[in-house]
Amino acid sequence: MKKIMMTNFTCDNCGDCVKACMQVNKVARIGIMKKEDRYLPIVCQHCRKAPCKEVCPVEAIEFKDDFVYLDEEKCIGCGLCALACPFGAITMQDVAYKCILCNGEEPACVKACSKRCLELVDVNELTFIKRDKTLDLMYKMGKSDKKIIDKIVSEAKLNKLVG
Repeated sequence: MKKIMMTNFTCDNCGDCVKACMQVNKVARIGIMKKEDRYLPIVCQHCRKAPCKEVCPVEAIEFKDDFVYLDEEKCIGCGLCALACPFGAITMQDVAYKCILCNGEEPACVKACSKRCLELVDVNELTFIKRDKTLDLMYKMGKSDKKIIDKIVSEAKLNKLVG
């Protein structure tokens, strides 16, 4: 599963990502909001149990190639999906608009970000990296029995090969 994520906090709200998205999609499907002293992207998280999909009365939202796709042609503009989205990532005009990861191409917002704040990341890959770092830390701290750690590592590697 891939998502657009902010990987550093150097965003200065230049708007390049929003402009690039608008050039490709006619309507911005990413927004930038200020929270305290940081700017954060508001973009679809392609939820596994997508609340927007569940409430759509005309089934305009579906899973397609491991992401949540919104068919604007089917959309009737009722706004239920926008209300259901926990991230506020759906924009309403005549119909609903949301990030569709540029249909599998490198997302325009990611390409346009001059600060390299945005990245298209594989969530599963990040999970394994985080797990490896945690296990390394546990080894260094000496707080875990080596047999337990070896079992966790071997199961994680097996899951990575199988999954």
